Amino acid sequence: MAVLMLSLLGAAWLGNPVAERGQPVAALFPPWWDSARSLGAAATAGGAVLTLGRLPGLVVTRSSAPGFVERLRAGGALFLFDPRGVGLCTPARARRPEGRRLEDERS
Repeated sequence: MAVLMLSLLGAAWLGNPVAERGQPVAALFPPWWDSARSLGAAATAGGAVLTLGRLPGLVVTRSSAPGFVERLRAGGALFLFDPRGVGLCTPARARRPEGRRLEDERS
């Protein structure tokens, strides 16, 4: 978990591009904040909350309003990144267990 977190932080620090306007944005708020505070910060920035991520403080949100990314940062987001293709942004219950095939689920 620590290695995964460091990789995520390193990618964000090196300037991983934030999603384009209107596309989902993953915002990592301080992990010591409770989920209500993180959700509130994302909503106050003007975003529609899509889901909570798998890490504490990770909120996936979207807005096409100008200045949305800046408002997320001003609201306390430590890092912002494009969540597509990042497994941390999918709730654990929504993902298939490793090694599980679609055919196994149909039977």
